[in-house]
Amino acid sequence: MLLTRIQSRIAGFYAAPIPYDIYDFLITDRDTAAALTPPGATTDNQERLLVRDCEDDLELSLFIDAAVLATLRDDDPTVSLHDGNLNDFLIALEGVSHLQYLIFHAGQAQPVSLLELELQAEVDKYVASAELLSSQGNGHIPTALHARLFEDIRIDEQLPAAEHSRYAAANRLAARYCHALRRRFPGHHHQASFVRELRGFYRMTENQKIKRILALS
Repeated sequence: MLLTRIQSRIAGFYAAPIPYDIYDFLITDRDTAAALTPPGATTDNQERLLVRDCEDDLELSLFIDAAVLATLRDDDPTVSLHDGNLNDFLIALEGVSHLQYLIFHAGQAQPVSLLELELQAEVDKYVASAELLSSQGNGHIPTALHARLFEDIRIDEQLPAAEHSRYAAANRLAARYCHALRRRFPGHHHQASFVRELRGFYRMTENQKIKRILALS
């Protein structure tokens, strides 16, 4: 199934498997997701990771809107990624990225910040999109991809200030990191050094990630 294939790609990029399938956590109904969302949190988005900390365990659900999944079923981005399905692909990938990252790091007994989740998801969007486009285009990664993902965006101005600031910071940091990846590893998906960089970055803390980005920029 599509989300499982996306999950497998992310796990493969980072050598970070988890012992769960994404569909074990999936919710596609808006009303169900809204009922599980904490009071005051955003409920009008199409993707949402729902987390409840229960003593020594986490209770997790992932909401991805049924309409997004329907679009991707009819126009599979793993077969052909293009402007018509890119946005829905990125929404789904963001949800998978969040869940994958949180479970992997929880298994390593490593805390995860909200900024880390958003930053890694932004990096995952670029890496996964570039890999798909490269495989579908005879090794070519469109030069416009970076601008499409990091510049041609709009952050909802109605979001609470802290949330808006977090999304903006994640976008800015990921843009710098992915620009450095493009510069240092042209045609990168077949380079062992690129894979080592990705996997090392994935395992860093928030502060380590930021320091790495600043060092590469």
